[in-house]
Amino acid sequence: MKRFCLWVGLLGVLSTAAMANQLCTNGGTYDTYITNYNSFANACQIGDKLFWGFQHTAGANASGQEPFSSEISVHAIPGDGFSNIGISFNSGGWVANSTTPINDILTYNVATLSASPIIKDATLTITGTLTGLGDHAQVVETLTPGVAGSPLTATLNSPASVNIVFLNNMQAMFAVKDEISLLVDPGNNTQSHVSIVENDFSELVPEPLPTSLIGSGLLLFGLVLRKRVNPVGAEESK
Repeated sequence: MKRFCLWVGLLGVLSTAAMANQLCTNGGTYDTYITNYNSFANACQIGDKLFWGFQHTAGANASGQEPFSSEISVHAIPGDGFSNIGISFNSGGWVANSTTPINDILTYNVATLSASPIIKDATLTITGTLTGLGDHAQVVETLTPGVAGSPLTATLNSPASVNIVFLNNMQAMFAVKDEISLLVDPGNNTQSHVSIVENDFSELVPEPLPTSLIGSGLLLFGLVLRKRVNPVGAEESK
C-alpha cells in the first residue's frame, strides 16, 4: 500500500509540473496578452519557452495611426518543441501613406522552462508589402542581455528574415523589443503595410518536456497496478 501511495504521489507531482504554466492563447489579441500574461508568475507557454510582460507603446516617430493593442493578434509557433519556437504578431493596422508614417513598439520577455542558459539563436522575420518606389519598412529587434548580432534588422523587401547564432554566449532569458517602422515616400500617393512580425528562438539541446514526464509516470503507475493485481508468485501458489 505504501508503494502504491508513493507512485500516486509521484504522478501527481509530474502532472502538477506539466500544468504549472498555461498555454499562450493562439490567435488572442495583444491587449489580452498584456492583461493575462503580465508577470513571470502569469507567464504562458509555447513549446519549452515561457512568455510574459507584454507591452505596447508608440515610437518616437509615431503618427498616431498605429494599431490599437486590440487590433494586433498573437500566434504561437511551437516549432518542434525546442527549435524555432516563437511568437508572431499580426495586424492589418500597420499601414502608412505619405503623410502618416508608422512607428510602433512591442516588448515582452522569453525564457527557457528549465531556466538553463541554452537559447542559442534568434530569428526575426517581417512580412508585408511596399507599394511605391522609395517606401521603406523595417523591424529592429533588440535583445537584452545583448548578444552578438543584436539588434537584428529585417526589412522589406530584403532581408525579410534575419538569424543570429550566439553559441558562445547562450542565454536563459531575453527581454525582447520589436520596433516597427514604416515610411512612404512623400512623393508617392500609395499605401504600404507590414502585416506580420515573427520572433523565433532555438536551443542547443532539447529540454525534457512535461508530457514525456507524465508518460513515464503513467508507465510506472501501470506497472505498480499490475504487480498489485498479479503479485509475484501468485501463479505458482495456485
